[in-house]
Amino acid sequence: MGFKPPARFRALLVRVELDRKANLISKMNLYAYGTSATRVDGWNPASTIKLYAAVSALERLNELGYGPKTTVTFHYPRGDKKISLQKLLEEDLHKSDNIAHNRMVQLAGFDYLNGPRGTLRRAGMRDSAILRAYAQSQWEAEGNSKILRTSPRITLQQPKSGRYSAKKNVLPESTGKAKVKCQSAACTSLSDLGKMMCHLMLHEQLPQRHRLKLGTGPNQSPMLAFFRQRLNRVRDANDGVWLALERHLIPKSQRGQPSKGSYQLFRKAGFSQDWLSDNIYVYQPHSKVRWIVVMAAYPGRKSLDQAADIIARIIKDDLVLKSSKKRTNSAKKAQ
Repeated sequence: MGFKPPARFRALLVRVELDRKANLISKMNLYAYGTSATRVDGWNPASTIKLYAAVSALERLNELGYGPKTTVTFHYPRGDKKISLQKLLEEDLHKSDNIAHNRMVQLAGFDYLNGPRGTLRRAGMRDSAILRAYAQSQWEAEGNSKILRTSPRITLQQPKSGRYSAKKNVLPESTGKAKVKCQSAACTSLSDLGKMMCHLMLHEQLPQRHRLKLGTGPNQSPMLAFFRQRLNRVRDANDGVWLALERHLIPKSQRGQPSKGSYQLFRKAGFSQDWLSDNIYVYQPHSKVRWIVVMAAYPGRKSLDQAADIIARIIKDDLVLKSSKKRTNSAKKAQ
């Protein structure tokens, strides 16, 4: 296809095939560009790691019996910060606000996120960690430490809603003690980003022991639905990566209006120090094949545009081929 990879390009494609009833993963194939998919050094994952803190915070709240309508109050020395969980998650994941991300780390708690029994280790992510705040000047101006080990006292409050009862809890101030290898603000690899996207988007198809603590039943839990809805919308109408995937994989009639059962893209992108990174899940409702695309390049916001276009074509060709084989096999059985 005449592809010339950008500088320091790294990519990982995960092809997942579900069983006939789409209840289980029957096959998984990984395709990596080069040897950097499992490396945490030599790149900047930027905002892609915001998935980790958000997942961990929602896991903790879910364990405590709190749901999407929770209100969170952070009691800082220089004043309280009160915010709905819905707004906090929207600002963190969709708007990619750095201060919201820092608060999400505090809500999760350093050890609950990074510890030996924390979210990241339970998900099989040994080398990933979040250590320092993003937007450090603004964060320190609020009186916070740039090291995210300490969480302030936090009040949780929830009205009665559906399956959730009205309740209120106060989480005490805490300081995490977990040891992490990371020396940067955050450390991760394409492989670990792909694992987290798999845990999030294929939750219902995973064995119970491998699931995130966001629901145990066969159907999508309220917390999981709440999370996923922050990932399926584009923030910038001129986003080259999103536009390339949308052009090849989403019918025109369904673009810009994601809904349950429709063609959808779910993603968390990042950009920092001229590194562009992306983590994308491709959902095609009439196929048992799912794709996860994790990639990064340097320099610039356009550095992944061509790669995204080529990868989208590869996925489209695979889905068309799979559908064609299915029709052929059905015709043979009919004979």
